[in-house]
Amino acid sequence: MKNLRSLSDPANPIHVRRTGRDLVDFKTSFSSHQGSGDIHIVNISRLGLMARTKETIQKSERLILRLPHCGKIEALVRWVEDGRIGTEFVTPVSEKDYAKMLTVVPGRQQVW
Repeated sequence: MKNLRSLSDPANPIHVRRTGRDLVDFKTSFSSHQGSGDIHIVNISRLGLMARTKETIQKSERLILRLPHCGKIEALVRWVEDGRIGTEFVTPVSEKDYAKMLTVVPGRQQVW
């Protein structure tokens, strides 16, 4: 099996996350220069999130998201695939605001 990576091989930096993600299940709105719409956030960290959406969003697009206890957050879309987007927050969410947000958003039990 030539394509399998050995556990002793270093991981590709593209696939290594800088922090863990929390599984969540909530909807919010966004706005951008292209328009506005809704997203369904499925995982989040202080540095970014993954969401599902029916909206047309482009890689590298800047979004303004509304997050509970955090207010408006600017995010850069890093990838788009099959109705999902991955974003990186321009400024990481503070630990205090992130912890407060997690107390009010529903958690998700199912992993993709």
